[in-house]
Amino acid sequence: MRSPIVSIVGAILCVTLLASSVTARPLGHEAQVVLDIILASPVIKPEAGFSARMLIPPGELYDPLFMRPHGNQVWINDDGRATNGHGSRLLAITPQGGISVLMGADKLLLVTSFDLAPEGFGSYAGQLFSLSQATTAMKGALSNHVIQRIDLAARSASLFCTLPNAGTLGKGIPGFGIDARFGPNGSAFANVFYSITALNHMIYQTLPNGTCKPFTDLSQFGSPGALTFAPDGSAMLVTVTPGEANASDKRPSGMIVRITPDGKIDSKPVAKGLTLPLGLDIAPASFGAYRDQIFIADAGDFQSPVPQTQALKRDGKVYRVTRDGELKVVASGFVNPAGVRFVGNHLWVSDINGDFVAGMREMPDGFLVQIDAR
Repeated sequence: MRSPIVSIVGAILCVTLLASSVTARPLGHEAQVVLDIILASPVIKPEAGFSARMLIPPGELYDPLFMRPHGNQVWINDDGRATNGHGSRLLAITPQGGISVLMGADKLLLVTSFDLAPEGFGSYAGQLFSLSQATTAMKGALSNHVIQRIDLAARSASLFCTLPNAGTLGKGIPGFGIDARFGPNGSAFANVFYSITALNHMIYQTLPNGTCKPFTDLSQFGSPGALTFAPDGSAMLVTVTPGEANASDKRPSGMIVRITPDGKIDSKPVAKGLTLPLGLDIAPASFGAYRDQIFIADAGDFQSPVPQTQALKRDGKVYRVTRDGELKVVASGFVNPAGVRFVGNHLWVSDINGDFVAGMREMPDGFLVQIDAR
């Protein structure tokens, strides 16, 4: 979620780096110092019972967001290289951290999240659907988001629908898109593409006939972030950050709420006490003693505007939710962790660091961490 507006410092650094790679000229000392600071690899500190390793350090990914396991790879949307109204790459990551491009930024509108259409989604089965900005930068972030259909075989992308205004917050505009996902097969959520827009605190649903409509208004709780589904498909789980009405309360009040297939929100949170919760996933049976526990990324203090030549606070954490609803730290040292996804016996966490739509820092400073249960 980044801006194509490049700060003066960022522009100079990017141009200098490009020139260096082309002409083999060394960087100036001050430029190198800044790059070393911005692209320094954070030290991730796992708690007892876990180990962590840097799978992809800063330097390759701009804004790695949400992931989807696919075969022996993991597909991820990397919001980078905004150009001519476009601005996201879809990447494939191997278990060893190898990167290949599924579709480049020149083909796609800015993707905030995506998923693969199931067999029950009619003639579009096997194609990707994404929640996207209609254009780049803050103009796009604050405007009605769209659902984009992506055909990897044809290497094409097209507009499927534009999300309609809904709710009262943010003038009802479905802006600041975050996560999106198809409901699990065999559940009451199946064959529907769900997407979150934080500006108006809404969750939308997209149907195979091209209809896009509101599903749930979360304004009574706050701004929604990311979603997943209970293992049995009975409920949607959504992270929520309370809004300005709770700003005077300095205690962390972010939470996870449960939503039924008819769009009703359970008034009792699944967990609470988070600062800025984003991606979440549920541990499989292969994750040892933590089976069926929720693992969640908390970005902490989301600094904006972003310091252009300095490292951001490394106050991001990954938590797990015990069966009693208690939060337990899994690992710390993250900057702005966004996506959380179980990949086989591993937990992958993507961190966007300082490159996002309001940050105005055009650098490949994102990274990907793997966490394992000991």
